[in-house]
Amino acid sequence: MSRIFGVILVIVLLAAAGLFYASPIIAFYDVRSAAKSEDIQSLSKLIDFDATRTSVQTQLDAGDKGVSAPAPSPLTDPVGATGNAVKNLGDSIGKAWNDLTHPQPAARPAPPPLTADDYLKPRALLALTYGAGKDAATVDPDKFAAKPPAPKVAFFSLEHTRLTVKDPDRGTTTFTFERHGLIHWQLVHIGFPKPGEIEAEKAAAAASAASASAAAQ
Repeated sequence: MSRIFGVILVIVLLAAAGLFYASPIIAFYDVRSAAKSEDIQSLSKLIDFDATRTSVQTQLDAGDKGVSAPAPSPLTDPVGATGNAVKNLGDSIGKAWNDLTHPQPAARPAPPPLTADDYLKPRALLALTYGAGKDAATVDPDKFAAKPPAPKVAFFSLEHTRLTVKDPDRGTTTFTFERHGLIHWQLVHIGFPKPGEIEAEKAAAAASAASASAAAQ
């Protein structure tokens, strides 16, 4: 009898471990499903909108330069903070002088730039889960992916899990989930594909093929 209880205990523990590991993946599919049905109430439970909005806006502001570390703090690094302030002042003066001495002809007003909120609308979120990356706010998710791609686990810990969805033309979109409760996970960060990611992979593949061809000769 004790052996049977031992087997049952092992099965229960394995099932619990499997559920714990699978729960962020389930959360990802919950986000996709809620976004597709435009279920705002469910999305509000599945997504930490404040944290995710900050993550998206930071990347939009950084553009192709990439996200950098926070600026030096006057409290912890007064020398670095002072140097940073002087550099910013110098850049501002230089730009103002260049605009004054080299005035540019009036251009047509550009369309308003996309904001983080444009990417947090249900349709855009759905496109993000399909791997649309920075195009998610402008594409039709119903026409973007014939078969929605499955996420892959890129990192897993007790507190955070990163899932990735890769589009062959745009690169890898990363979704970071944070654990709240035993098996409840919330989306807290969306990472856009890195600039030049696909080009770098194609170049590496071409170099590898050329190397293999040369070795075969």
